[in-house]
Amino acid sequence: MELSAENSADAVAALCRAMLRPVESASALREIEALLERLRHAPPDERAACAMQVGHLTGDADPVLRLSALAAITGDLRRYDELLDLIEPEFACPDLDRLLHIYCCMGRQLFLMRMDGASRPGFFEDRLFPHYTRLIGAIRDRLGIAPRPRPAGNPATGRVVLVTNQFLSLRHQPSRDLLSYAAVLEERCGREVVILNTNIMPADIHSLFVPSFASSVEPAFDGKQVIEADGRTFRMLSSTGRGLSRDKIDWFLRAVDWHDPDVVVSLGGSVIVADLLAAVRPALCIPTTSGATPSLAGIVLDFGGGSRPASGPLAASWRPFRFLHSLIGAPEPDGTAPSRAASRAGYGLPDDAFLCLVIGNRLDEEADGSFLAMLDSLIDRAPRVAVAFAGEAGALPGRLQGSRHAGRLFHLGYVTDMADLMRTADAYVNPQRTGGGASAAEALAAGVVPVSLPVGDVSAVIGARFVVPDYAAAVERLALLAGDPAIFAEAAAGARSRGAGRADPAEAAAALSRYLDEAVSVHWPCP
Repeated sequence: MELSAENSADAVAALCRAMLRPVESASALREIEALLERLRHAPPDERAACAMQVGHLTGDADPVLRLSALAAITGDLRRYDELLDLIEPEFACPDLDRLLHIYCCMGRQLFLMRMDGASRPGFFEDRLFPHYTRLIGAIRDRLGIAPRPRPAGNPATGRVVLVTNQFLSLRHQPSRDLLSYAAVLEERCGREVVILNTNIMPADIHSLFVPSFASSVEPAFDGKQVIEADGRTFRMLSSTGRGLSRDKIDWFLRAVDWHDPDVVVSLGGSVIVADLLAAVRPALCIPTTSGATPSLAGIVLDFGGGSRPASGPLAASWRPFRFLHSLIGAPEPDGTAPSRAASRAGYGLPDDAFLCLVIGNRLDEEADGSFLAMLDSLIDRAPRVAVAFAGEAGALPGRLQGSRHAGRLFHLGYVTDMADLMRTADAYVNPQRTGGGASAAEALAAGVVPVSLPVGDVSAVIGARFVVPDYAAAVERLALLAGDPAIFAEAAAGARSRGAGRADPAEAAAALSRYLDEAVSVHWPCP
């Protein structure tokens, strides 16, 4: 909801008071973040004026807090330029956890599409990637990390290590994707796989960067593990140690020496253990999201639908690829699926509605005021539309109740059976965000018509046919689908056709096998 000038002045004053007090607890930081969230939804000109006031009044605040707050209000990447300049001297200090925390917080804001790329063209290539590369070097040098190289000419072992920053559970999409790739590598590429679950992201707050970020760690996954999913078992070595330490990283490096993989494969960007190894072993990175991927691997695959960067750090390492979204953990169809009416009844959804699904793990952030306003406009145009939100959220249910169409908006919470949920739906509606590729792929397979802005993972998965330029166009498109059965039937058939053309395990395996071999040849080029 947009702030009035009077309310924004009050929010600015409250924010400045909070920033100038000693920030010594997580609750104090959350107070600042809540005040920033209010200002973030003001109109652009008003946000710029608010940022100018905050900058003028908070000169004595913690500089990381001040610059990150100004960036949060405006979305201006030039504030991150200033922040990176500010912390440059800290590479000479021993507190690597603080540098890593700032990097990860910054990366999360970029992932959440909170920043305006046009405000600082080339930010990834010119600033963020070089900063990440220097961070890897600082971790290596400060902790005395010395990965041992695999000697050139050693015979192939047929093994790979699959390295991730974070494995949590089968309710966590990247964890399911990890196991899917482990299965493809073992069963279709003929490689023996060991998973390294490094948990080298900040699990605690080490700076006053706002909005802050701390990752989750699953306590049960510590030490040697055997993970079971869909009748398959996977070996995993996992550390739940918090923060950066030489002992933690050395444990993983010794495991790599012991297993002697032909290639180190990282799932996702900024996988520190994999990037420490990239200088001494063949390395390949499989991104888990669209956009530029921070990785030092010799081969960095595309997420799907991209093109080779014309310049910059990934121009040589980038390779075309389509991410294989995992269905591990999903129930197998047994031929006794309930009817659409029964499925809707099970979720408490109206049987006669044109039902739109919104699916995500970050609904509180991604289903923002602009997106909910778009849905209100849609229901004004097409009263038979109803919208169901699937995914855990704390604040969203209350915000839905505040809508003038609250009776047509349903929050379902976390839904385990995605196939059953898709059976209820007519359309899959995507807010502006980076993630969502897996649910978009499942929507296509079910013939649920997707509608998305031209950004992020979903647009890469669904293709240009189902992309609209803005929320106003989304309203027009969805109202047309809801009002014309023939147009809807044609679009649903197109969705199924697009879903059938997505990457399958055999296609992914063939590409991965080629790229694993190429990673070896890139690391040790023929004389």
